[in-house]
Amino acid sequence: MPNDMKQGCGCCKGMRASVPGQVPLRDVKSGKRFRVAGIRGGRHLCARMAAMGIYPGVEMEILCGGCGCPCLVRVHGGTLSLGEGVSDKIFVTAVA
Repeated sequence: MPNDMKQGCGCCKGMRASVPGQVPLRDVKSGKRFRVAGIRGGRHLCARMAAMGIYPGVEMEILCGGCGCPCLVRVHGGTLSLGEGVSDKIFVTAVA
């Protein structure tokens, strides 16, 4: 495994294993809005997500989630389908 994959990228530096209020995207229910708290992945994953508009601080609406299948999200007016593995690495917090 490349060294940068072990350390993660700089966008989520300081992200801990369990922060109160943060849950993996794959565990959230449909029809609610969430804010991306961090992405627990390597540089490649963080760059790929950023290219699709998913980065810390961005709000997204969950169209279909929490069902064990690919997660559908609406972000920046577009709809994206994320696999379960990727959805497990994106941590979100509820938007009031």
